[in-house]
Amino acid sequence: MVKAKKMITVAVLLIIAAAGIWFFFFRQTEENIIRGRFREFSETVEKKGKEGGIKAVATSQSLGSFFAEHTSVDVDGLSWLNGDYSPELITANAFRARQMFNTLSLDFNDIELEINGDTAKAFFTAVFNGKPKNNEPIREIRELEAGLRKVDGKWIFESFRVQNIIKK
Repeated sequence: MVKAKKMITVAVLLIIAAAGIWFFFFRQTEENIIRGRFREFSETVEKKGKEGGIKAVATSQSLGSFFAEHTSVDVDGLSWLNGDYSPELITANAFRARQMFNTLSLDFNDIELEINGDTAKAFFTAVFNGKPKNNEPIREIRELEAGLRKVDGKWIFESFRVQNIIKK
């Protein structure tokens, strides 16, 4: 009888320890989910070589799912770029941009997050690398602030503001 109680006690302690380890080390926090969303966005943008029209359309359309119905863009000195964009307009612009490049990538570094319920602000460095079809490779680095909102359990972008432009 004593042996059975010891076994039950050990089993309960193991279950509690496993639950604690999971809670502190493996649980998905909102911060991890948002960082994952940035990673997904980066992977979706990436183009490694020539792609057919169907793949380009599908990739461009999937980019629209990362944005709110009205996503605002604010870049000092580029008034033609500033304004509100719908997911459909972002999709169309992404399709055109993908056609101009043989390869492209967009990486997000040094992401700092301020989460407040179902909204968040992200401060990060975005690095764009691209090889246009008829030109020299491009590498652009920008410090950005993005506003995100949680809709139906997914974090979507609703604003972008360029912090400053890094010049060589």
